[in-house]
Amino acid sequence: MIKVEAKKLEDGRIECTYEVGLECVNCGMTVDAEEYTSGTCSDCGEAWDEKRHTAIHVTSIPMQGQSS
Repeated sequence: MIKVEAKKLEDGRIECTYEVGLECVNCGMTVDAEEYTSGTCSDCGEAWDEKRHTAIHVTSIPMQGQSS
């Protein structure tokens, strides 16, 4: 799972937090960094074709100031 935190861009827009998960389309198992680099799923032995899941956190705002 790759997670990108919310941030405020220079033009004032806010890029929301989002997470991207990759899985092998052949067996449904999560693709890890080693499999991503090699292109072969270690669970089923097939070349993994990307199946991507993206979760967007639309209420996320970068923290500003002091938090407690």
